[in-house]
Amino acid sequence: MVISMDIKNICIFNQNQSSDLICSKFIYETTDCQKEPAFSSEHTLHIAAKGNGNFVLGKESHSISVGTLFFVPKNECFAVSGDKDFEYSYISFSGRRANELLERVGIGRNNCVFEGLEGLLPFWLECVNDANKDNIDMLGESVLLYSLARLKPVQKETNDIISQITSLTSERFSDPTLSLSVISEKLGYHEKYISAHFKKETGVTYTQYLRELRIRHSLFLIEQGVVSVKNIAILSGFRDPLYFSKVFKEEKGISPKEYISNKKRFSSDT
Repeated sequence: MVISMDIKNICIFNQNQSSDLICSKFIYETTDCQKEPAFSSEHTLHIAAKGNGNFVLGKESHSISVGTLFFVPKNECFAVSGDKDFEYSYISFSGRRANELLERVGIGRNNCVFEGLEGLLPFWLECVNDANKDNIDMLGESVLLYSLARLKPVQKETNDIISQITSLTSERFSDPTLSLSVISEKLGYHEKYISAHFKKETGVTYTQYLRELRIRHSLFLIEQGVVSVKNIAILSGFRDPLYFSKVFKEEKGISPKEYISNKKRFSSDT
């Protein structure tokens, strides 16, 4: 599909952030502004609109072309670059419903690139062209929901166990006694079967999944203004603040104290 377009760089910010699904930015990029790796402050859904590019999430690299939809989870390191003609659009979003929608359609770190979606482009381009500070919340949400609806949902018959595991984990991750053995007993499956099945379907061990979930929650607490490392650790499901600090540094490269200090410094500078 060839789409004729002449769109300049567009960057619209949402000032009406009050719902459970917040689309904070709707942007059309014509430059390599994200070619240097950086951490995402929100979830972002992108679509390649012109030329060919490269998308890096963590240590994984993906080639992208016109009609490729690609997703970056919140607090993940990523980069986007391309040839001289490469252009793309993206929506930044967050909120309780955002996480529910992502889980519903099976989007995540290990399922983040979707090709052959050129049919979405006319709607994306029309909406980003029409977006302004008064309607970005409606247009951004419309584009986001329509795009997610076009993706193939997770097949219930093959992922029912995974859904049950992730659901129970989401409900109880702040409980320091939660473990795979607790989950397996709750669901009535052998722990070794649960472990192997989870790793096969998600690409990570349950321990890694639970640890990443707890670290993401700790980042959320910091964003909400909690500054006590001990309280953050307890509220995120870690018994020992020292162990929490060790895990946090392994995941983010700096200690939670340093992260909080950097955030305070950045807030004061802005």
